[in-house]
Amino acid sequence: MQNKPKVLLIYPGNKSSAGAYSQGLLYVAKSLQKINIDVSILHLAWDSIKKIQYENYLFVGISMLTGKMILDGLKIAKLIKKYNANIPIVLGGVHPSLLPEQTLQNELVDIVVVGEGERTIQDLAICLLNQGDLSNVRGIAYKKEGQVIINQPQDLIDLNTLDMDLPYELLGKVFYEPTVISVHTSRGCPHRCSFCYSPAFNKRKYRQKSAEKVVEEVQYLHKKYNIKNFNFANEDEFFIDIQRAYEIFQSIIQKGLKIRWSTFCRFDTFDRAYKKFGQEFMDLMKKSGCYYMSFGAESGSQRLLDEVIKKDIKVEQILSTIEIMKNNKIPHRVTFMNCWPTETREDSDATFSVIDKISCNNPYILTVILNLCPFPGTAIFELLNKDYNCQFPDSLEKWGRWGAPLKLKVIKWFPKEIARRFYNISKLTSGVFFRDFNCYKDYKNYIHYMGYPYYAGYPSYVISRIQNWRYKKRYFKFMYEYILFEKLIRVYKSTRNFFINAILKKYLPKDIYKVLRKRFGPKDWTSEKEVEELKS
Repeated sequence: MQNKPKVLLIYPGNKSSAGAYSQGLLYVAKSLQKINIDVSILHLAWDSIKKIQYENYLFVGISMLTGKMILDGLKIAKLIKKYNANIPIVLGGVHPSLLPEQTLQNELVDIVVVGEGERTIQDLAICLLNQGDLSNVRGIAYKKEGQVIINQPQDLIDLNTLDMDLPYELLGKVFYEPTVISVHTSRGCPHRCSFCYSPAFNKRKYRQKSAEKVVEEVQYLHKKYNIKNFNFANEDEFFIDIQRAYEIFQSIIQKGLKIRWSTFCRFDTFDRAYKKFGQEFMDLMKKSGCYYMSFGAESGSQRLLDEVIKKDIKVEQILSTIEIMKNNKIPHRVTFMNCWPTETREDSDATFSVIDKISCNNPYILTVILNLCPFPGTAIFELLNKDYNCQFPDSLEKWGRWGAPLKLKVIKWFPKEIARRFYNISKLTSGVFFRDFNCYKDYKNYIHYMGYPYYAGYPSYVISRIQNWRYKKRYFKFMYEYILFEKLIRVYKSTRNFFINAILKKYLPKDIYKVLRKRFGPKDWTSEKEVEELKS
């Protein structure tokens, strides 16, 4: 009997995202399984590169976002090519889709999947199996005789036709480790935010699963895997169709599903939902299991929101929405960004003013200010490239070193002194150090969630007192305490890993080592035995 053709899918992700795995990769894997292909998944948030099985794969597919994922992905591609140079390396995801020509200039890359991958990957696999002509495969870009060929785009998928029984078993312990499981309910967005890739990637086309389909999938995961915590993950936001959201809440309650869920929301859509349904909307949200909401405010300056960010929200909507969230005792996170082109001190002060207002006597809020990071395909990227002569990476490898937070030397659209101020503000208000301890109930757990050790919470508490003083005085210079803390954390992590892995493992009995490793080691560590127990 002839062996099945094999495909390896790789996600160079990290543990910080909700669900801690790529559900998109599972959809691709399911598509390949339907045509009788043996699929393996390597997830670098949890797996080691050492787990690569060097076999003669039909192809190796690597998902990429702009930033470190690129470097990790290229590292694996190099290893695969070293084993067998004839194995095609196929890249997919947002970054290769937006910059296919530049991506294919890399000698390690053979093919790029442009856009959604479910149908394209099937057609590509069949073509490679039959040694067919790549020009017949829609939705890809490839190299031929030194030239980059970009084929016609693939038709968009009806999300209601996607399978629920995804091959979660391919994830190994990844699926059993995360406390929150993602359920993708929509793709695309009709809005035009200048910092977002979606207008270029999805052409402002919005598609969604029906309320019935969403709840059916939640019910399936809840019953089959006993999943209780969900993130309604969308490429942009959950409340674009407020009637659908209302129906989802009702259906969850009617079916008696004892779950908890979180999601991302825009201020304008939430404001529209509350005005239409009133307090009933909030009651349904809470009763259906809402435990956390995330909002993107981006700025407290209405001028920036209108002229630069193109957010299409009002500051009044930010204030009223957060007041509603506070009154209903739902924990929520609000993110802002600074370093926008043309941003002035007055704009920055307007953001601080909004943060002060929404945080006042609000024990359920977490506010964060991040530096703007222009990504390819976004309107802000094009603006900075055209009007400010900013030099962006000109190769795939260089994009691998791009990402938030940007290095200070990269921020060329401001004089160095102003750029330094914005840079320090984002550090100060990153959510780790700037803390009003009356406004966050479980600081110790939050510190650990952010990747810091438990007892890092104590020195960070002291430092935060200094940081709070800085914030109140708007004094953002000479942040030596921040630099010192980061160095201490780096020393601690390297020392901890050496101590646990090199010393304790060698000299302690195996059962004692396991206890200490579980207590002081990385949060994601789980023994194979524990994974098997979870499976059963």
